[in-house]
Amino acid sequence: MRAGRISALAAIFAIGASPVALTVPAAAQTTARAAPTKAQLDSAAYTLRIVMTALQSGEVEQPVKNALFDCLYSNSIGEISAQADKVIAANAGKVDRKDASQMLAVVAGTCGYRPAAGKPAAKPAPKK
Repeated sequence: MRAGRISALAAIFAIGASPVALTVPAAAQTTARAAPTKAQLDSAAYTLRIVMTALQSGEVEQPVKNALFDCLYSNSIGEISAQADKVIAANAGKVDRKDASQMLAVVAGTCGYRPAAGKPAAKPAPKK
């Protein structure tokens, strides 16, 4: 019985390890995305760092974490970052990109989080 399990596992690993040639339709090849710029990559990396820090923080409320996780699951970090950049551009001078609390608020807002009505706004994260 044990030998059967081992051989079954070995077969599954062999299947997973074997290279598979995926064919990409011609239409998909012509609509390939343009490579992101360095500024876009930097912005996406910073946005991802904000999201991951918030998800791991004990100071961020669970509804905010849920909104961030759902958003990250449903959208690419590039899309989230681009939307956050649009909000920042539309509010020039009001949002400091270097302030993690403000960036978290912008990203959470772009991800659909809205604080409950009548509930006081969350305290900003302590500065290090």
